[in-house]
Amino acid sequence: MTFLHPLVLLGLAAAAIPALLHLLERRVPPEAEFPPLRYLREAERQSARRLKLRHLLLLMLRTALIVLIVLAAARPLLPSHGSGARLVHEPTALAVILDNSPSSGAVIDGHPMLDRLKATARASLIRASAADRLWLVLADGVARGGTREALLATVDSVGVSPLRLDLTAAVRAAARLVDAEPLAAREVHVASDLQRSA
Repeated sequence: MTFLHPLVLLGLAAAAIPALLHLLERRVPPEAEFPPLRYLREAERQSARRLKLRHLLLLMLRTALIVLIVLAAARPLLPSHGSGARLVHEPTALAVILDNSPSSGAVIDGHPMLDRLKATARASLIRASAADRLWLVLADGVARGGTREALLATVDSVGVSPLRLDLTAAVRAAARLVDAEPLAAREVHVASDLQRSA
């Protein structure tokens, strides 16, 4: 299983909070002098067992609730039965910004920066389904709408552009584009080296 927002899974650490509170709340009942009657001691033991079980059940419920909330926020993506490449998620308006400005022509550790950026853009688009609305924005600032396959083909054919991308303006324009769509989710993904020449 993969997650659209994997960093949110760090919130699973919060699942330990109920256990810590449970340990802090445990108190040793004050000792009291009772008559030496066996049935009173037995009733006390039974009451303690019931109370312990109740606290344990509450602890499990609180922990499970936190885990479910964190997993829901991380938006798990489940492979469909038809294809391992396609992932099931709510309909999404997605704009992918691929910064192929001149700075993307740099070679780092023997690998062109543009190839890394294209791989990032492909990873965003490959998750799309037929219910999604998709756009691809390059250094020219033009938002290209299309199907998953069409935009993946465009990404594959992209080369270094002489144009400088105004990344801030591109993100704002992409945000307006996806916000105008009446879909359950709206996202803007950016693949850029974040250089000044970008």
